[in-house]
Amino acid sequence: MTKKGFVWECECGNIEYGVNPPEECSACEAIESFTKVPDELAEEKEEKSILSKRTLEEDDEDFEEEEEL
Repeated sequence: MTKKGFVWECECGNIEYGVNPPEECSACEAIESFTKVPDELAEEKEEKSILSKRTLEEDDEDFEEEEEL
């Protein structure tokens, strides 16, 4: 368990935290699609999730800059 709770991963790869799994995925809206990530893999999943979100944010920023031109 992390400071945020257990690590839960949706079928789509979305990562959420908590004592219990979310009922619905905030990314793909799937219902009851989360499985608990084993503690030994939690840190790795968190790092991948953070890197993925950063990449998406950078892509959004690049897209916004292109629209302004």
